Amino acid sequence: MNKKVLVLCTGNSCRSIIAEALINAKLEGIEAKSSGVRASGKVNPNAKKLLEEKGIWRAEYHSKVLDEVINEDFDLIVTVCDHANESCPMFPRPIPKIHVGFVDPDGKGFEAFEVTYSEIEEELLPKVKEFFEIKKEVSKTHTGVNINFSGFVTKEKIETMVNNCKMGGCECMSDTTKAKISNMLITGKDGEVKLELSGDISADEIKEALSKSKVIDS
Repeated sequence: MNKKVLVLCTGNSCRSIIAEALINAKLEGIEAKSSGVRASGKVNPNAKKLLEEKGIWRAEYHSKVLDEVINEDFDLIVTVCDHANESCPMFPRPIPKIHVGFVDPDGKGFEAFEVTYSEIEEELLPKVKEFFEIKKEVSKTHTGVNINFSGFVTKEKIETMVNNCKMGGCECMSDTTKAKISNMLITGKDGEVKLELSGDISADEIKEALSKSKVIDS
C-alpha cells in the first residue's frame, strides 16, 4: 500500500503543486496530494508549463482548499511555505509533520520556477524519502541476534513478518537459517521495535534476510 503525503501551502498554485508532482513522479511507493489554506483556485501557468516540460504534469492536478482533502488518511504532512514571508496552514489532526520552506515564485519569471523545482527536488524529496525509511540495526549477542527497528515502523509490521516466518510464508530467509532460530521475541512500540532472535545464527545471515524482506519494504 502506498504511503500518503499531503503538501500544504498558502495558495496551492506553485510550490505545493510542484512538490506534489515531484513526489508522485520520483518517489516510488509514495502518493502525494496538495492543498492551500487560501487556495487560489488555479495552478500558476508557469508551474504547469514547467511540469509539462518535465513530463510529470497530470490532468488531475488542481488548486484546492484543505476541506477537499481533510477526511483522507495521510501518513505525513509537508509544509512548503517560506516562513520569512507568510504563515503555513495547519492540519487539524495529529499527523506527523515536516517543514521545508521555499520562496514563492509567483509573480516572477519562468526561471524562478525552474529554481523552485530544483530546490524542491534536491531538498524536500530526500527528507520525505528518509521519513518513510525503516532503519535496521543488527547486532550479535551471546544468545543470538538482536534487530532494532526505528523510523516509519509499526510493531504490527514486525509481528506480521515474524508470523510469516513461523508459518513458513517467509521467502527472505533460507531454510538453513530458519532451522537455527529457536525463539523470536518482539518488544517495544511503534517507531522503536526490537526483535530478539535466539539461536546459533550470525548477524550477516539476518542482514541478508532483512534485505530481501517484502514485509519490511511494503
